[in-house]
Parts: sequence; structure tokens; C-alpha cells
Amino acid sequence: MAIVADSQTIRFFEFTASCGHGNWQDTSFIASTSDEIVIDTVLSNLTRPISQRKFINGNIDYGNGGFNHNASHWFLWHFIPNQWTLAELAVEVCDGCPYSDVDADTAYWVGNLGRFCPWSGKPVREIPNPEEIRSLSFEDAVLFFPNPASDKLFLKNNFSDNIKIVIYNDLGQEIKTIPFSKQNENIEIDNLRNGIYFLKTIDGCKVDIKKIVVQK
Repeated sequence: MAIVADSQTIRFFEFTASCGHGNWQDTSFIASTSDEIVIDTVLSNLTRPISQRKFINGNIDYGNGGFNHNASHWFLWHFIPNQWTLAELAVEVCDGCPYSDVDADTAYWVGNLGRFCPWSGKPVREIPNPEEIRSLSFEDAVLFFPNPASDKLFLKNNFSDNIKIVIYNDLGQEIKTIPFSKQNENIEIDNLRNGIYFLKTIDGCKVDIKKIVVQK
């Protein structure tokens, strides 16, 4: 549930991030606010296609603030509540990746810049409780990125020690089966032609199917 402080309700939002470093920790982060104008702005953006949503821009500080994490990874920084908003434009100097850039050099980002404006950091959902991401469903805990992909898919697996992935083409024909352990690994897809494919993730009786696009 939302946290109430000083007669104001603090609400939490998850933001996506699309970075070229290939680290799964860069895929999302969380920010909080009790500013009603900002809350309304974020909620309004969530009704739009993600390509039309604005990105987060604001002041950051040391520590995760008790809420900023992506699955099992807790960041070394957080957006200061009520000191961020959504923007359409920002200077490039504060653009970057939450893990590969800000976590990697927190002293520079917090101590020198004091601001973070990831251009790919767009809101994707509201989180009733920041602990929710720790209890991911099977469908959300096993993720593949980027999508579309060209020659390689990265796997983010926070759920099971051993899963099996089966790749099908758009005709339902099985292309290949890949076993994975609970690690951050990747799938080579450079031999796949452009088109739509389906990845079936299997862990015992748990099954999830995700669509990916191969585009070279």
C-alpha cells in the first residue's frame, strides 16, 4: 500500500531504462513522490504508448532511499522525493544508465552533477509497495532484452535455479531448446532471420511465453 507521511500519500513508480551496456540491472528503477501534480502527470503518461511518454528528470542523493531497486539489486542512489518531474528535453550531461553509469560512479553523479535525467527512463507502472518487485511473478521475473533484438538476447532470471527456454517461429515450429541456470546469460540469435519469434520459458509446471522481434 502507499505510505502516508505528513498528511501526504507517497506513491511509487517504476521506470524503464534502455541502455546499451547489456547489464540487466539497468532495465528499471523506482522513484517516489507525494507531489499531486507530478503524480497526475505520471498517471497521464501511463495511458500513452511508451514512445510518447516523457522521461524522469530530477535531483538525486546517496542511498536507495528505502525503495530504489531493480529485483534483487538495490541501487546506491535514489531520486529525492518531490524533487523530480517528467520532461521532454534535458541536457545530455545528465543522461545515462542507472547501474552502469550512476551506480558505477555515484560520487560523480551525486556529488558533482546532483541530477539524473535518463532519456530512456519512462514510467511503466505504479507500484503499491516498493517491496512488490522482490516478490516477482514467474512471468515478470524471467525477462529478455533488448526487444527488438539483432544478434543476441540477454536473459534476466531472478526466479529459478534451472529453467528451459524453447524458441518457436511464427508458424509454431520449434527452432531450438536452451537450458539455463540462475545466472545472467545471453542467447545467440544471429542465425535467426528477421521476423517474430516466441520464447517459451519452462520451470516445472510454470510456463510463460513472450514474443520477440528479430530485426537486423
